[in-house]
Amino acid sequence: MSTALHKVNDAMEWNQVRWTEAHQIASAMGADDDALPADGVTPEQHFRAMREQLDRGGAVRFLGHALPRLEALAWAARVLESEAHGRELKRADRQALDFSLRWLGDPSDQCRRAAKDAADAAGDKSPERLLAYGVFFSGGSIAPPDLAPIPPQPQLAGQFAASAIEVAAYRAADASAAFDRALDLGERVAADGLPALETA
Repeated sequence: MSTALHKVNDAMEWNQVRWTEAHQIASAMGADDDALPADGVTPEQHFRAMREQLDRGGAVRFLGHALPRLEALAWAARVLESEAHGRELKRADRQALDFSLRWLGDPSDQCRRAAKDAADAAGDKSPERLLAYGVFFSGGSIAPPDLAPIPPQPQLAGQFAASAIEVAAYRAADASAAFDRALDLGERVAADGLPALETA
C-alpha cells in the first residue's frame, strides 16, 4: 500500500460505524477478554493497526462486524462483483450473487428468501453462497413463513459478508492485492456509507 493511500485513510472518520471503541466490536465478534483491544482504542485505530501488521483477514472480519448490516453486505457484493470480472462463475454461484444484488436493490422479505434458496443451490465453498446467506440472515425471520418468527443473531450478516470477501480474495490470482482492494473500499464505506460504492 502506498504512503499516499495511508495518509488518505488516516484522515478518514468512520461516520457509518456506531461503535465508539474497538473492544466493543471485538467483544461482539466473540473475542476472548485477554484478546480485546485496550479501552480508548477507536475502531479506526484498531483496523489500521491490523493493516499495518498485514492481518488482512482479521481486518476484513473486524470491518464486516463494524459496519451496519446493509453496508457490510453491499461492500461484500461489490467486492465479489469486481473479483468475478473476467472469471467464469458456475451458474448456481452467479445466481446466488445476482439474487443478493437483487435484494440490495429491493430489500424485501421475498428477495431475502430468494437469496437463501439461491445460496442453498450454490457451491459449498463459493463466496457467492456465503454472501447470499448473509442476505438471508440480515433481518426478518429465519423460520419458514408459516411458522412463528425467529430473528437471526445480529452478528451473522457481517460474519457472512466478511467470509465471502475472504474466500473471494483467496480465489484471486493475487490474494494480498485482492484483500487490499477490498479493505480500501471497505474503509471508504465506513466513512461515507453506500455512496462510496457508487464511485468505486
